[in-house]
Amino acid sequence: MAYKDLREFISDLESHGMLKRITQEVDAHLEITEITDRVSKMKGAGNVALLFENVKGYDMPVLMNAYGSDERMAMALGVEKLDDIADEIREILKLPYISLQNKMNLVSLIPMAKRAINFPKYVKSAPCQEVVEEHPSLDKIPILTCWPKDGGPFVTLPLVFTKNPKTGKRNVGMYRLQKYDAQTTGMHWHIHKNGA
Repeated sequence: MAYKDLREFISDLESHGMLKRITQEVDAHLEITEITDRVSKMKGAGNVALLFENVKGYDMPVLMNAYGSDERMAMALGVEKLDDIADEIREILKLPYISLQNKMNLVSLIPMAKRAINFPKYVKSAPCQEVVEEHPSLDKIPILTCWPKDGGPFVTLPLVFTKNPKTGKRNVGMYRLQKYDAQTTGMHWHIHKNGA
């Protein structure tokens, strides 16, 4: 993992001149996405990540366009260029069959094999637990309405955690969530997706 948390990534973006802080009040209804749309279409140094620090009616900022260039995406993934990931996957796919008689080969391949397998790390405390809401409400989160004819505000890049009730297998996926009210969202799942 390239960064300990999002705060560290934001700090690195800013130190490299790839982040613009917007202190002027902006609206989560259409305005933030319009500004972001214009910035994301700029060529070169104008296409930066945006941190909207003063969102009308909310106490929390909104980060946009953080992964909106190959360079920022590579930074987030901890590589020099995005092709490095493809090269690493190609190397992992070349892992030879390991027989019990060839244990020495296995030891030398452990570092590469570790990168190939997703090892979730369970912890008892994490930065996401710094604020615990007794009565959570979606109304406290600046969820954006992106387009004039959208059905309402949408969480566009959420991490949705699910657990199979029969097997206990866990999954995390990104499924666009439409906010219906302070307690309810709608989610579009395909039957072939792991979350379904």
